[in-house]
Amino acid sequence: MKRSASAFALAIAVSLVGITTGCSASAAMPDPPQTVGEDYPGTCMPPEFSWPTDFLESLPSESAAVGGSIVGLRLEYLDEQWVWRIRSAASKTDMWGERVDDPSFGRESIVDVSSFEIRSSGDAQLTEAEQTAGTGALLAAMASGEQWPSPLIVEMTRVLDDGAAVWRITTCDTATNELTEQIVP
Repeated sequence: MKRSASAFALAIAVSLVGITTGCSASAAMPDPPQTVGEDYPGTCMPPEFSWPTDFLESLPSESAAVGGSIVGLRLEYLDEQWVWRIRSAASKTDMWGERVDDPSFGRESIVDVSSFEIRSSGDAQLTEAEQTAGTGALLAAMASGEQWPSPLIVEMTRVLDDGAAVWRITTCDTATNELTEQIVP
């Protein structure tokens, strides 16, 4: 009996250390570049990938990289590979697996642009704009004018504009690599 009580106490201690230190089974989440397109290798168009308007609707239900509604998306060139950095709302659970109501809780994942294989993923603190309901990511992407062959969405982020949560969308002209920013309510 004494042995099982000690094992139980050790299991609780290890769990609490994991919870308080934010341990995760996934790879470390690298910081994003300071600006959109910062590390692009001379082009904003990967050789093989899916356009955001093609995957934004289905991704939340088809990938463990996304916890819920997508609230941010960025095309990055990381370690000589093209990736999407995706931010989403997520459900938080306590140490007993019970759901906790926390609208600031989210997930940030880095996935391969063509296979959507997860390279890293972790918990994220959502901004006020990301927590605010509004136009969904797919409708905002469609309103941006993204279409083949140009322009390509390279970033979508929820921001506050005069107190209202809106999408700030950056597109890239795939012929000239010129970036253009627009606001979509």
